[in-house]
This record gives sequence, C-alpha cells and structure tokens, in this order.
Amino acid sequence: MFPIRDLVPTYKFDYEVLGKLRKLDLNKIDINPIIPELFEWIQNINWPIAPDLCKILATFRANDIIPQIKLVLNSGDDCWQNSCLCYLIPELPIEVKRELLPDLLRIATSPTEIEKYCEFDSYAKKMIDSLS
Repeated sequence: MFPIRDLVPTYKFDYEVLGKLRKLDLNKIDINPIIPELFEWIQNINWPIAPDLCKILATFRANDIIPQIKLVLNSGDDCWQNSCLCYLIPELPIEVKRELLPDLLRIATSPTEIEKYCEFDSYAKKMIDSLS
C-alpha cells in the first residue's frame, strides 16, 4: 500500500490519483484524514478533475463525507456549494441524501442572498422533492 497522502491530487489534471481513488477498498483504509483535502479539489467544478472527483466522493462511506458536505453547504462559498449541490449530491445514494435533508431544507426555505441569487434554493427544493 502507498501513503494516504498519495491519494490527494496535486494538480488540476491529476487523473492518476483519481484512478487510485476509484480502486480503493474503503473497508481496508481510513480515508477520513484526507477528506477535507479531497473536497478542496471540488471547490471549482471547472477544474478538470472536479466532476470525476465528485462521482468518486459519492461512493465513499456516508459517515466519512456527510460532515464535509454539511460544512460546504453552510460555507457561503458559492462555487463550492454549486459543486456539492449540482455535481456531488445528485450522485449520492438516496439514504445519504436523506441525511442532508436539514441542510437542504435550510437552503430551500431560508437561503442566504447569494444562495438565492445562485438559485441554490431551487436546486435544494428539487432534491427535496426527489426524496419523497
């Protein structure tokens, strides 16, 4: 096995690391120490690896990624929130999405000015509707 830090991308085209992440047996490795760093790579969905990384993150254990998703959804960083709302959360299993319901409800019913401007309240409402 390689050091866990080898699983963090080092540049915007680091598809080699994405390949390693796809092959991980999450039952044999504690990915938690690098979750925040991986999420940093989805702060801008225009970075070439970001969309693929969202799909990979969606396969991780819920208890590993939910705290970080909640942090992003409440961060006030509209680019990062966009990555989570439009690219990561749609890829999650429905039971994981349900765990995000309080955060989605907050965005849908009491959005900040920037969340309203970016129409995140509409995205959140659509996700909430898809859970019923």
